[in-house]
Amino acid sequence: MSIEGALMNKLGGLSAVVSLLGFMLLPALWSMDARGEGTRITTEQVNEAIQQMQKLAEKEIGQAAVPGLAIAVVFQDQVVYAAGFGVRDVNTREPVNVDTVFQLASLSKPIGSTVVAELVSEGKISWDSRISDLDPDFAMYDPWVTRQITIRDFYAHRSGLPEHAGDLLEDLGFTREEILHRLRHQKPDSSFRSHYAYTNFGVTEAAVAATKAYNIAWEDAIEEKLYRPLGMNSTSSRYADFVARTNKALGHVLEDGKWMQKYRRDPDTESPAGGVSSSVNDLAKWMRLELADGQFDGKQIVDGTALAIARSPQILKGFSALSGLPEFYGLGWDINYDKEGRLRLSHSGAFALGAATTVQLFPSEHLGVIVLTNAYPIGLAEGLAFTFTDVALYGKATQDWLALLFSDPAALGVAVGTDYSKPPASPAPALATSAYVGTYTNDFFGDIQIVEGGDSLAIVEGPHKLTYPLKHYDRDIFTYKSEGENAALAAGVIFTIGAEGKAATVTVENLNGRGEGIFKRVSGVPGSSKATPPDAATREFAGPVDIGNGHKIYLECRGAGSPTVIFESGYRNDADIWSAEIESGSVTVFPEVAKFTHVCAYDRPGTLLDADHLGRSDQIEMPRTAQDLVADLHLLLQRAHIPGPYVIVAHSFGGILARLYASTYPDEVVGMVLVDALSENVRSGLTPEQWKLYVNFGFKQPPPGLEKYKEIETLDVDISFDQMQKAKRARPLRRIPLAVLTQGQPFDLSPWQPLPADFPVALDKAWHAAQDAQAMLVSGSKHIIATKSSHYIQIQQPRLVIDAIRDVVNAVRDPSSW
Repeated sequence: MSIEGALMNKLGGLSAVVSLLGFMLLPALWSMDARGEGTRITTEQVNEAIQQMQKLAEKEIGQAAVPGLAIAVVFQDQVVYAAGFGVRDVNTREPVNVDTVFQLASLSKPIGSTVVAELVSEGKISWDSRISDLDPDFAMYDPWVTRQITIRDFYAHRSGLPEHAGDLLEDLGFTREEILHRLRHQKPDSSFRSHYAYTNFGVTEAAVAATKAYNIAWEDAIEEKLYRPLGMNSTSSRYADFVARTNKALGHVLEDGKWMQKYRRDPDTESPAGGVSSSVNDLAKWMRLELADGQFDGKQIVDGTALAIARSPQILKGFSALSGLPEFYGLGWDINYDKEGRLRLSHSGAFALGAATTVQLFPSEHLGVIVLTNAYPIGLAEGLAFTFTDVALYGKATQDWLALLFSDPAALGVAVGTDYSKPPASPAPALATSAYVGTYTNDFFGDIQIVEGGDSLAIVEGPHKLTYPLKHYDRDIFTYKSEGENAALAAGVIFTIGAEGKAATVTVENLNGRGEGIFKRVSGVPGSSKATPPDAATREFAGPVDIGNGHKIYLECRGAGSPTVIFESGYRNDADIWSAEIESGSVTVFPEVAKFTHVCAYDRPGTLLDADHLGRSDQIEMPRTAQDLVADLHLLLQRAHIPGPYVIVAHSFGGILARLYASTYPDEVVGMVLVDALSENVRSGLTPEQWKLYVNFGFKQPPPGLEKYKEIETLDVDISFDQMQKAKRARPLRRIPLAVLTQGQPFDLSPWQPLPADFPVALDKAWHAAQDAQAMLVSGSKHIIATKSSHYIQIQQPRLVIDAIRDVVNAVRDPSSW
C-alpha cells in the first residue's frame, strides 16, 4: 500500500492537498525568466527542496508526529507550493487543506510588525515614538524608563522587563488592560536597552500605543492596513473569528502517547504578539509583500524604508551554537546571516496548549517558506523549514534538523522550583487549616485566597477565582497543579508562620520567577483589629480599627454593594463632614450614597470632631505628609477587610490623598469624585509670596479659636505636593470614571483677615485653573460647577455630590453608562 493510502486509512484523509498554484505547476514557472535581480538559487534547487520537504512531511504525518500541518513556499513573487497534511482535529478527522486556518501564536509578531511599519509610513508615529506620548496611562517600574521607552524598544525586546513578563497574569484571566497596567509593578531584569528578553506584553503595549495615534483598535488596524488590502480573507486577530471558522485546525497535546484535542487557547489579551489566525494561502500573500519590500501585485502597501528598519538588527541575542555567528533580533523578527552573508528573517510561534508555527524568508533570494502545525511544539515546523531552506540554498540539509530541534511533548507543564514528585521521608504534619486560611496580596498579582473545604485547603487565584486543591507535602509546604499556557506540574505553596501561630506570608512557586510570587496576608491576622470587621451581609460598622503598633483609626461603614465608596475628608475635617446638614432634616451625602452601594468614611488623626473635641482616631506626632496618610488608609482598608474595588470621593486636601492613593495602589481604585479638591497646580498658580501666605493660614495655623489643640492635624504641604507631582509623573491616573465638582462661589476668607487686597482674586484664579487641570487628568471626565456653593459643596449642594457619585458608581458597574 502507498504511503498516501496508508495515511488515508490511519488518519481518514489525504496526506497532502496540493494547491493548483503549487508543486504541480512548478515546471511551467521554471521556464520563465527569474524575477528579483541578484537571486543566486535556481528553480531546480527550489523544486528539489520542495520534494524533500514534502516527503519528510508525509513521513512525519504517517508516524503521527503531529495531527496536522500546512506548508506554503513563495519564490520570485509566486506561490510555488501550498499543501495541507493530516487532520484538523483527531476527533472529526477532517483533512487539513491550504485554506485551513491555524492559530499562529508568536508568528503574529512579524505580521504585526508589518502593520506598525505601515502606520510609521503614514507619518503620525515613528519607530522611535515614545510610549508615554502615545499612551500616557502606561508605566514601567522605573519612572525614567516610562518617559523614554519607545515602540522600537518593545518590538526589539530590550525594555529591561524579564522575559515573558505578564504571561502568568494572562493565564490567571486578567484582561489586556489589567496586564499592561500591572507591568508597572514588574521589577526590571536588566538595564534598559542592554539585554534581549522576549516579552509578549511589551510587544502588545507597543502595538496598542501605535494604533492609539490613529484612534483605532489594533484588531481593526491590522484588518484595515494588511488583511483587507492583500485579500487575506481567512485571517483575523480576534479569537472569536477563529472559533467561528468551519475550516480550522484545533490545538492538540500528547497524553498517554496519543494526541488529544483538549484545550482552547484564547490569545486576545496579547493579540498583537500572539493572536493572529490564518491559512497558508493567506500567509503566502503576506510573504510576497515582505519579499517585495512592501509591494503586492504592483501596488506599494507598506513603505519599504519602514520595513527595512524592522528587518535590521536592533539587539544581539547571542551566538549560534552551530555556526558561531551572531544572532540578532530586529523589530518583530529574528535576524541571522548565513556564511555567505545572506539575510535570514525568521520567527516561530508556539502554544503549549497546541500550536507550533514558523516562517523563514531570504529577501536576497526572494524565497520564503511557512509551516503551520496544530500540536504542542515538538520542533517539527522548524525542522521542515530548515530542511527546505538548506536544500534550496546549499543543495542538501546541513543538519538532521528534526532530531536537533525535537522537543518532548510527553508531559504538558513544567516543574517549578523543588521537585515534589517524591514525598519527604518523615513529613511533619501541617498546622490546623485555620492557620493558613485567609487573603494574601501583592501589587503584581493582586489577591489570592487560601480557602477551606472540609479538612483540606485550596488556593484561589486571579479575577475569575480559579480554584486548585492543595496537597500537603511537609509541615507548612503544600503543592498544587496549575493550568493554562504556563501550567506547572507541581508547584510549591510555602507558608511562613507569624509570631501568633498563623501564616503571615505565602510563596507560590510557579508565580515566583523573580520574586513576584510572595504574598502578604491582608485578612485573618489574629489581633489585627479588636474592632469587629464589617458584617459580610450588611457591612454595617462604626468604631476604632487597630492598623498596627497599637494605633487605632475610627471607621464608619454602611450599605452594601460594589464598588465601595471611600470618603476622604478635607484638611482637619472628620468623617462626619459627609453627613453634615445645612439645616435640620436636609439630605446628606453619606446616608444617601449608602442606599445604592457600600460606603466608608474615617477620621484621620488630629481631625476635628467639634469645637471641643478632636476626632475619634488616636493622636499621632505631627507634622505628617500625604504619603503617611495614604499608607494609613491602605492599612485601614486591609485590617478592616473593606472589599474593593474603590471609588474615592475626596474633598479639598483629600483630593491630593485620593490621587496619591490611586497612583500608589492603582489596581484598587476604579473611580473618583473630586469635590472642590486641592491640586498641586494651585502652588504654581500663585506667586511665591502668595503661596507662603496661603500655606501659613491654611495649613500651619490652627483655625481661629482652636489654638489649644497641639495635636491638631498638621501637614507639610510642600512635601506632600512634591510627592503628588512625583507620583503623577511616574504613574499617571489611569482611565477611570472621574467627576470634578468645582465651587461656583468664592472662598469665605473672613476668619483669616486681614489679607492683602489682591489675594482673594489671585487664589480664586489659581484655584479654578487647577480645577480645570484636574478635569483633564483622564479623558472623558465630567466637570461640574456648583453655582450655589463655595468650598463645602457636599453641605451646600449635597444632591450634586450624590448624583456625581451615583454616575461614577454606575459607570464602574456598566462602563457604557458613562
